[in-house]
Amino acid sequence: MNIELLTEKLEQLKQRSNSSKGTIDQIENWLIGSHILQRLRINPYYVAGDTVKNVKRITSEFLHGVKAGTFDLHWDIHCPHCNMIADEFKDLADASEMSFCPMCDREFNIDLLDRVEVTFSLNKEIEDPKLRPVCAPPPVLQNKLQLITPLCCCASEIIILESGQYRYCCPLTLAKGILKVEGEATEEIQEIKIKQLTGPDFDKQKLTVRPGKVKIELTNTEHNLSGLILHPDELPEELTLEQLPLRLSGMQLLHHPDYKRLFGEAAISERERVKIRAITIMFTDITGSTRMYETLGDTKAYNIVRDHFEILFESVEQFGGKVIKTIGDALMASFISNEEAIMAAAAAVASFRKYNSTRPPAEWIRVSVGIHRGTALLVNLNNAIDYFGSTVNKAARIQNLSKSDEVSFSEEVYHDQAFLTALKATGVSEIHKRVEDLKGIQGPQIAYTARINTESVIALAAELIAEKN
Repeated sequence: MNIELLTEKLEQLKQRSNSSKGTIDQIENWLIGSHILQRLRINPYYVAGDTVKNVKRITSEFLHGVKAGTFDLHWDIHCPHCNMIADEFKDLADASEMSFCPMCDREFNIDLLDRVEVTFSLNKEIEDPKLRPVCAPPPVLQNKLQLITPLCCCASEIIILESGQYRYCCPLTLAKGILKVEGEATEEIQEIKIKQLTGPDFDKQKLTVRPGKVKIELTNTEHNLSGLILHPDELPEELTLEQLPLRLSGMQLLHHPDYKRLFGEAAISERERVKIRAITIMFTDITGSTRMYETLGDTKAYNIVRDHFEILFESVEQFGGKVIKTIGDALMASFISNEEAIMAAAAAVASFRKYNSTRPPAEWIRVSVGIHRGTALLVNLNNAIDYFGSTVNKAARIQNLSKSDEVSFSEEVYHDQAFLTALKATGVSEIHKRVEDLKGIQGPQIAYTARINTESVIALAAELIAEKN
């Protein structure tokens, strides 16, 4: 690592008018104290350490660093079975629907929420380790052994193995093999010597030992760095996010305000459709806008609508959402969670009430809100990020159920306790259940409607914004 060049680049980042110098210092201190394997793929959560709330700001500085040539941005595709980095795409335009894990020999669907992690690395001018990116195996794999060997070195460790079949592999070189532990247990220490050959192979790809103590030795004669991980051969059908370390997902990055500002032109290929396991979609619309245009005239009404969009844009961004598009007087936004959606809606209602307090009733802005969560396809529409599918359609239909200052939401959202807690904190005293026929959706649909208490929401919005920051 070229420390002098790194220091110079980071100092340049600090000169930005809106830079967070303390955050950049935190990044620099982490880099100086890190191991080369950690720097292959820098996880902002690891840099944050105990200050997890600082992840958004840390990510922001990394993004500015990418623009300045200090860091490189990676979209790493993780295998849902073993969690290794199966592949990556350099740019959102390279995203695809499917990937393949060379360790598991399995094909899988890519999901920007669950399977794509966004990481950073130092620009190659500062450090070019010429190594394949790796990540530590999650605890759920019950890792038995982990060796790391530099070029022309060996490493060994004695472990106790029970009967069963184990998989050993090197994520750096993609070498792999199977170890069978069978027969009668022995008190003697059994020895296994493995060499990392040129290319993606170990010299021994099938081994058998008896239960008991086993000394495994790995010798690296050909690679800058190689290693060996040993874990039971049976892999989970699909790892859950709860079984994995905290990481910045592709969807989180798409919802980061600085990503939009710095990489706003980024979009997936027009040929691809990427399925998202779960996303929260919110629609809003001005109530009484037709009367507003008739009463105030086009020019004045248009300016009020513009004010309304500015307030909504700010509220959505403040709570981690992403504005997808506007359709007439309506707005569509996406959120990682239901809780963020209702917090954004509450903040917007508070801002509209403040806006209305200085204007005659004919100029008041009042909105209706609809929220639904489900699977969706991430698509490219007019060279911008958009969503397609039944979740989007249902969210739009649910919004039509709401009147002024009301939010309607689906049964899927209603069963989210975090959402209900945030909703009730806005002063909602009653939630009305309803069964409706929604246009274009087959069969009666259960939905819920609540009225946001504009008297108590202002204080709440200020409190939520303070917590979010």
